Amino acid sequence: MTSNEPQQQGVVSSHQSGTQMESAVEAIGAVRVLRVSGEIDVLTAPRLHAGIEEALRAAPAEGADGVVVDLSNVTFLASAGLAVLAEYVQPANQRDRLVVVANSSATLRPMSLTGLTDLLRVCQTLEDAHAALGDDLSRRG
Repeated sequence: MTSNEPQQQGVVSSHQSGTQMESAVEAIGAVRVLRVSGEIDVLTAPRLHAGIEEALRAAPAEGADGVVVDLSNVTFLASAGLAVLAEYVQPANQRDRLVVVANSSATLRPMSLTGLTDLLRVCQTLEDAHAALGDDLSRRG
């Protein structure tokens, strides 16, 4: 897929708990971006995992430089979501395929408290994440 149109990954919700998470994968420049919104907990974490896996598989096939997991619109990040992110911790010399955007206390605080901000590449903005992957958005229209 070379279009910049988002591919809807789905909405996961539980009527009992009120939990809802939405995700969509899109190509922006030379990077695949998984945009996530809502709450990431034990009910929705498997969907986060599936979205990251799909984006990582698709990136090389489409010639993408890497994957950004954009958590800018996540309102709650539980331990199940942290565990999913922890699965993608790589040695420092191999952290070149996945970058996480986290810029609110709902995502940054739990990631910082658990040490994930030291183990994953975490950026404040999508533009910073693109730069971390070597994709300069400023050169794009």
